[in-house]
Amino acid sequence: MHDQAPGELAARSLQALAWGAGGALLRLLLQLGAQIVLARLLGPQQYGLFAIGAIVVGFAGFFADIGLAYGLIQKASLSAADLRFVVTWQALLGTAVTAALYGGAGALAAFFGEPGAAPVLQWLAPLCLLNALAAPSLNLLRRGLDFRRIQLAQTLSYALGYGLLGLPLALLGAQVWALVAAWTAQAGINLVLLYRATGHPLRPLFWHPAARAQWTFGLAVLGSNLVNWVINNIDRVIVGQGFGSREVGLYASAANLVYSPSAAALGVVQPVFLAAASRLADDAARIARAYQAMLGLLAALLLPLALVVAIAAEPLLLLLFGPAWQAAAAVCTPLALAMPLFMLWGLSTPLLWAAGKPTHEFRLQLPLALLWAGVCVLAARVSVPAVAWCVLGLSGLRCALVVVAALRLQRLRLAELWAGLAGGLALSLAVAAVLLPVALASQAHSPGWRCAALAGSAIATWAALVRLWPALLSPALRLWLARALAGRWPTARRRP
Repeated sequence: MHDQAPGELAARSLQALAWGAGGALLRLLLQLGAQIVLARLLGPQQYGLFAIGAIVVGFAGFFADIGLAYGLIQKASLSAADLRFVVTWQALLGTAVTAALYGGAGALAAFFGEPGAAPVLQWLAPLCLLNALAAPSLNLLRRGLDFRRIQLAQTLSYALGYGLLGLPLALLGAQVWALVAAWTAQAGINLVLLYRATGHPLRPLFWHPAARAQWTFGLAVLGSNLVNWVINNIDRVIVGQGFGSREVGLYASAANLVYSPSAAALGVVQPVFLAAASRLADDAARIARAYQAMLGLLAALLLPLALVVAIAAEPLLLLLFGPAWQAAAAVCTPLALAMPLFMLWGLSTPLLWAAGKPTHEFRLQLPLALLWAGVCVLAARVSVPAVAWCVLGLSGLRCALVVVAALRLQRLRLAELWAGLAGGLALSLAVAAVLLPVALASQAHSPGWRCAALAGSAIATWAALVRLWPALLSPALRLWLARALAGRWPTARRRP
């Protein structure tokens, strides 16, 4: 990849964010619509069987894609040999992990106490290979900040997999197999579309002079990914192993409802920030401005949204999923409050990678992962909601550790962090102060009326405060918004 002038890099980064945000929003709406319909058709028990499969496949997938492909984003100079080496090992590792998961499906199902999960795991095993094969194309496009093609591929594959296959199968009574077929079809279509966008070489290459450095980086990413997986999923594992498929279905549905918007946003911002920050490693001032703007966006928009979901958890779940899912409200509230902390952590990790410290995150979070597992095991002896509240507290600790480490490595000051967050925090607290009495006063009404009252109150309060006190938005965020409203974004020149 050619070096880019600062103006061109900024323009391409903004265009990538625009395409990424638009595509992520569309896909999020598709996911929400599909999740609502499927949850109502299948119920907690069938959804729980699929959640067990998703947990296992998510963990196994890290060994099929150990981080070699992610290194394609970070490398300053990329050769054909680098790419062929990654493609070769992605295929080998993906095949090996798929075979291991297929053979071990029975033992894994026994661990969760759900024999019915074994065939589900066997049919989901090929996803490890499909996702491993798609990773080189995906990260090449991320490297080039070509989020237009990424979002087109991911949105189209989801619409075809779930809209044209999963939903009809669920209506025909296929139960959990509707979800299995939809996810597999989505992964296959996504692989084809991403490869068409890059057309990277497929000729095998098992070793080359830079291979050792690629393996070192990949293993560092693998270590961080495994630690992050434990932190992000061990609560679901413990709930599934200790309470059964219905409870893990309820827990996973609430987690997905609040996690999906945050994961979609991070999936857009994190790779763009990493790609840009890696090329601006010597320009701390520009990195600080970008970080402040993203923190301002988080505090001003996503934190108020999380508060609305937390306060409106019960009527929201009743409205979307139906009475069978009412028990999920008890875990939805703490998990919704944890999502801004998850976002703040995710926005800070690229600062660690851009500083050239790929193992720092692993060393920092390994003790936390062990603590996380132990606390969740103890909380599960009390109740499923107790696990969710412990996740909220642990998320705050994790966020603090990573943010402080990232600021130190980039030589940024806490004042710069506070400048990005302060106004949004004040705005969010004001919105919450209005919502709490509205929630209490509307308890006797229908779920739809309660959700409308809470959402309307939140929007009206937020808009009024921003209009009266625009300084509640961070300076960097106000600059971004002013450019957007004036249509004055810089444009990137396409290279021949």
